[in-house]
Amino acid sequence: MARTLHTTMPHRDRYLFVCINRRAPDDPKGSCAAKGSEEVVKELKAELARLGAKRAVRACSTSCLDLCESGVSIVVEPDHVAYGRVTLADVPEIARAAAEGTIVERLVVQDGRRRGGAGGEGGAAS
Repeated sequence: MARTLHTTMPHRDRYLFVCINRRAPDDPKGSCAAKGSEEVVKELKAELARLGAKRAVRACSTSCLDLCESGVSIVVEPDHVAYGRVTLADVPEIARAAAEGTIVERLVVQDGRRRGGAGGEGGAAS
C-alpha cells in the first residue's frame, strides 16, 4: 500500500516571477534570457537572502510572461503588477520593495491593481 505524504506548501507573502524564456537569436520578439534575466533571478534570490526576506518573498524563474516588448519582465504577486525593462541595477530596489510590500512604480508596465484584478490583455499599460 502506498504511503500518503501530508506536507504543507510554504506560504510567501509575495512572489516575483522572473521570465527566463529563451528564443532563437533571430526571433523578432527577442527573449528575456538573451537580455539578462537569468542573472537577474540569481541576483534577486541573493539579495532577498541578504535582506533576510527569503521566508516572506520568493523569486521564481518562469517561462514567457507575454511581455516580450518590455525587456526583462517580472510579475509581482499577489499585487498583479508587471515590471519591465528590469536590469541588474534594479535588483536591490525590487527586493527591498517586495520585502516591504511595496511596488517599484518606475518599473511598472502593467498594473492589475488599477483594474481591480489580474485580468486584461498582454502588453504594456498606457
